[in-house]
Amino acid sequence: MLFSVTDPLAAPTGHAGYIAGRYRDGAYSDEWTDVSRCAENTFVAYVPACSCGWRGPAERPTAGGRLHCRRVWATHLSALTVADAAATCLPTR
Repeated sequence: MLFSVTDPLAAPTGHAGYIAGRYRDGAYSDEWTDVSRCAENTFVAYVPACSCGWRGPAERPTAGGRLHCRRVWATHLSALTVADAAATCLPTR
């Protein structure tokens, strides 16, 4: 399930965060799966993910793991906005 962003200008185009669940066979759920509503033990891990294809480190499949995934994705997003700002703020000569 995609994260809602309160400021649409804060997320560059093509970047929407979600928590992917990792199944026992190593496959990941998609951005439309609300991992918090799936049955217990459906996933062996939660992974922060972005619609751009980025994935962060695996977390325990708990409420705390979901929270940490959101925080890690926010770090991914802030790194993008800093990089975008640096790319558009070229030094003048």
